[in-house]
Amino acid sequence: MNNGIMRFKQFQSKQNRLFLKILSYFLSLLIPIIIIGVSEYAYSISMIKNQFNERITTNLESAANTIDLYINTTQETGINFLFDYTVMNLLIPKDQQSLTIKSELWRLPRILQRSENIISNFTDSTFVYIDNQEVYVGAGVNTFSSYFNNIYKYDKYDTAYWINKQNSTKSIELLPVSRVIQEKMAIKQVVPIVMTNRIQNQNAVMVVNISINAIVNALKGNAVFDSTNFVVLDGNQQIIYDEHGLMNGSPESSAWLPAFHEQGGAQDIEIQGKRYMIAHIKSNLYGWDYYSFTPLSEFNQHTVNILQMTVLLSIVLIVMGIIFSFVFSIRIYNPIRNIRDVIALKSDLGKGDPADNIHSNEFDLIRQGIDRLSDSNQQYKVKYDKHTSEYVEYSLLFLLKGHTLNQEEILRETLKADFGFTRAGFICCSVHFDFKEAFYEDIQDTERIYVINGIKKIIWSLLGRDLPAYVLEHRQHLFVGLVNVDEAQETELLYEAFNRMLGIFEYDIRMYYDITIGIGTFYTNVNDIGISYNEAMTALGKRNKEKRFQIVDSNHMSIRNSYQYSLYDEQKLLNYLKLGDESAVSTVLEEIVENNMRRSMSYEHMGQLFKEMYVTGVRFLAEKGRNVTSLEMDQQLQQFTSPAIGDTLTGTKEELQQIIQSFYARIIEVTKAQKGQRSGSLVSLIEKYIQEHYTQDLGLEQIADEMGVSVKYVSRVFKGKTGVYLTDYINQVRIEKAKELLTRTEMKVNDIAESIGIHSRTTFLRVFKKVEGVSPNEYRTLYKKND
Repeated sequence: MNNGIMRFKQFQSKQNRLFLKILSYFLSLLIPIIIIGVSEYAYSISMIKNQFNERITTNLESAANTIDLYINTTQETGINFLFDYTVMNLLIPKDQQSLTIKSELWRLPRILQRSENIISNFTDSTFVYIDNQEVYVGAGVNTFSSYFNNIYKYDKYDTAYWINKQNSTKSIELLPVSRVIQEKMAIKQVVPIVMTNRIQNQNAVMVVNISINAIVNALKGNAVFDSTNFVVLDGNQQIIYDEHGLMNGSPESSAWLPAFHEQGGAQDIEIQGKRYMIAHIKSNLYGWDYYSFTPLSEFNQHTVNILQMTVLLSIVLIVMGIIFSFVFSIRIYNPIRNIRDVIALKSDLGKGDPADNIHSNEFDLIRQGIDRLSDSNQQYKVKYDKHTSEYVEYSLLFLLKGHTLNQEEILRETLKADFGFTRAGFICCSVHFDFKEAFYEDIQDTERIYVINGIKKIIWSLLGRDLPAYVLEHRQHLFVGLVNVDEAQETELLYEAFNRMLGIFEYDIRMYYDITIGIGTFYTNVNDIGISYNEAMTALGKRNKEKRFQIVDSNHMSIRNSYQYSLYDEQKLLNYLKLGDESAVSTVLEEIVENNMRRSMSYEHMGQLFKEMYVTGVRFLAEKGRNVTSLEMDQQLQQFTSPAIGDTLTGTKEELQQIIQSFYARIIEVTKAQKGQRSGSLVSLIEKYIQEHYTQDLGLEQIADEMGVSVKYVSRVFKGKTGVYLTDYINQVRIEKAKELLTRTEMKVNDIAESIGIHSRTTFLRVFKKVEGVSPNEYRTLYKKND
């Protein structure tokens, strides 16, 4: 017994070493904090410097664009003035003016004043003349010599200069900056813009003076920092603005300028003993150069703050790390100690060295407990995932596109647990409804969705009577049923179910629609469901269009091919469409087609492949708030937009591929044109379409076709954005129009119903009372009484 106690005490000393070892492991984790702190500081400095450069460059570019807009607006205003009909009739030399002309000359200053009002925010003055006797301004008429010598005197341009300008052959000319003395008092700097136009065999000259102050205000108004200085050079590299002499008098004397342009981009350069972050923008319109000089101290101030924050954060993390290391070490050490104590005491009663027993088992016990917890958690997660209806529908849609599931057993177990799929294999069947004109005439558009949902429930009920089944509405008017069977011979049970469906829909088939049913072949593998679906769809394509009801079984056909269009392929196309990279889109398209052609893809599946790629483009347009009709390619895309399942695509692979490439190129062109503009959302397009077409038949499938998306997508997006069901919104619009007709006209109720797109009096009365709470006649009576 004493020997056992002795061994236990020796073991406790080993436990202390275990505690120190655990603690050292935790403390070693603090080393990365220092490494991460240094790395984060360096990375933050780099990122901030890049953002700093980008920000000042972007703001300088914005200012340059503003100034270009000023000058461009000035030119357009001047040109509009010179080409004004009244100006061209009245602006003639003084010695050629008749009494009639002189009596109308008062109009010229007024027209000039209107032009000045347009550009008054960024111009100093505007004047026009056609001879060397008179100068017209917004306030009136001045003599030529008096104006240029006393009223508005340029430093660089004397009276003779302006006389010679009448012989200029340039329509528009930007003159170098000049100082101006206005009425011998105010001294300003301006950039004159000279515009000439031939009027009645004489050159009329209009001069608009751009204020340097307006240019400076535009630059400083877009500056990130108040300490930023600016330099502006004209197209001849003459200084327009340099308040602080950073160019040393001229661009030629600036030693830093050549190296700056050679390296390009914003740069850190020392000028006159002070370091600046210099950015440069060159105007594409007038060739002016704009430079911004931001003191580097602005940037350094940010870096100091980051360094302080990084150091402080690192210290806090290290202190917290040390504290938590002790806490966690104790928390981890104590359970291990308790387990090992129990094992050590028990080992004292057994054979062998207790320390060896504990050394071999202590962590195994903990590992086994963790393994049990992990296994339990994983089982719960799998069970939760496989019992969601979204997972089942998503997985089936994934398989119908021809993809494969990596964990097909999860879907199989889900179908077994929730839908009774206990049999060995699967058969897909496709049920297509081809609705006739009578359906759209007799069934109100807002009620058709309920009819479609009812049809889906009937199909599911009929298939589920003899066999486990799952039915989903895969596309517009197309239902896909997945049936669980034990062997291929049980297909006969499907014939019985569909013949019962013929009995239920017999009247409707004669009146409203054709029904075609395609049946795929039997497969035992979940990942072959997509193959069975493709066979069912191929069977649909082989139907006899003269029959109103028919069942086409793929077991009686030879089908060997399919196509591959994965979510990965689709996502690549969508990504490059978003980037507007037409070349990359073309390359991906070529790869998808060539990969399928190497698999000996049949012509029918080639058509389905191109239709899938067309749908990808339509969905991308819908996300951008556009529809296919905006592309103006209806003629080219007609074969892709046909709703009939059996229609065969025409054209070779090359021709179809060229159409899709043109389609994508047009999408890129249209969506690029939207940049900088406010594009309408899908909901706005739907509301606008309903407002414009409420008198017509407005089935959800028609609206979806017009928008280029599915009925499900239209309904979900509209309800999510507005909180109102689409059918209710259609009814609201129509009832509002009906209320206007009831109160403003004496039309009969039947005629009002027809005029707003509701062709049944009963339906109109029911919908009106549902929305307003009273009948149409009661509403009219109440309105007249209140009026």
